[in-house]
Amino acid sequence: MLPSLFSPLSLLPEGPRRAVVRRLLDRVWGHYADIHVEGLSEVPADPVLYVCNHLSNADGLTLQRALRPRRAWFLAGVKLQQTAMTRLATETVDTIFIRPGSPDIEALRRSVDTLKEGRSVLVFPEGGRSRTASLMRAQKGVALIAQRAGVPIVPMAVTGTEKLMPIDDTNMGGERLYRARIDVKFGAPLQLEALKAEVEAQGAEDPRQALVDAVMRRVARLLPPSYRGVYADEGPDAQAGA
Repeated sequence: MLPSLFSPLSLLPEGPRRAVVRRLLDRVWGHYADIHVEGLSEVPADPVLYVCNHLSNADGLTLQRALRPRRAWFLAGVKLQQTAMTRLATETVDTIFIRPGSPDIEALRRSVDTLKEGRSVLVFPEGGRSRTASLMRAQKGVALIAQRAGVPIVPMAVTGTEKLMPIDDTNMGGERLYRARIDVKFGAPLQLEALKAEVEAQGAEDPRQALVDAVMRRVARLLPPSYRGVYADEGPDAQAGA
């Protein structure tokens, strides 16, 4: 039902279209998503760099609502522009598009600039949605953003969106919504200098990867054990999964 609504909406002018889609999505998410938030009041003032696990194409719209009244710019894969539903939905979210699996320097630069301008940014360092709902090894581009922006890093975790909008690799534009409870947890903010000291103490061969892994271990601690994946071992020597 929901995907079929977006094709006619795409014919509207951008301004009215965005307003209509935003109202529609608020009603739809209010019906399907039972969102529970923990720890947001402890997040420091903007700008911060949010680091979160990634389960579903519903993550951005869900986390946007979990953050209210705060706002953040989301790094999202360019493939979300390929279908009417995902393209129009991302128009209602402050978005920086990135090419997953590649060193997208322009997207990284925009992320750093956004943070330096005083606005928060949310990234999914795994580089894609987890097909098992468990954490995958994070990519190290987020370390570059953190080092150049110098803002607090806030680990956060989401569960339930894999049930709200399950992944359909055969028809992304036809992914459907189901009622689900969503839990969003925010961890204690991390300071870059403390993380760098932790990484230096490890003597890591790849400091940027080690820094990202240190953040992801904090994300893992916010998740139930079955979601922790390659970060289930909280020690620095956790190895990547297949």
